[in-house]
Amino acid sequence: AEISAILKEQIKNFGQEAEVAEVGRVLSVGDGIARVHGLDNVQAGEMVEFPGGIRGMALNLEIDNVGVVIFGSDRDIK
Repeated sequence: AEISAILKEQIKNFGQEAEVAEVGRVLSVGDGIARVHGLDNVQAGEMVEFPGGIRGMALNLEIDNVGVVIFGSDRDIK
């Protein structure tokens, strides 16, 4: 029982910390999607964190920008 409690705790906290690998610039925000320039090495499905702790997921990878689906309100993203 002790091992399962330890495993459950580790799974619960897995992936909570973000590693800053690149910093981009938000070009536009609308309908829950942010267009971000400068994330040259981001992969589809990768988590993106905006200032204020708002998170999103990179989905639409274009040549000059990335479409990021925003989890939550996009009002404070600039």
